[in-house]
Amino acid sequence: MIKKIIQNLQIARKAKKLTQGGLGSKMGLPQSHISQIESGKIDLRLSSFFEMARLLDLEPMLIPRHLTPVVRSIISGEKPTNQPAWQPDD
Repeated sequence: MIKKIIQNLQIARKAKKLTQGGLGSKMGLPQSHISQIESGKIDLRLSSFFEMARLLDLEPMLIPRHLTPVVRSIISGEKPTNQPAWQPDD
């Protein structure tokens, strides 16, 4: 899961045409630190994650696990492959 998060941050960085050094400058970190984060050599601190996300115009969200299929289907535009995550009230 963390690998996918880091991959998404890297994709967003490249989409904004930012180098590792450019992102590092905005965060006050050396390019080598960004490189180590993206290669998985060092753990990404939560505070750094949120700062990177903000700089890359991403909005990190925590969603309840049972709603994950619904959120994924909305993002992908495909119908969920399993049962709906919601149930009508009794």
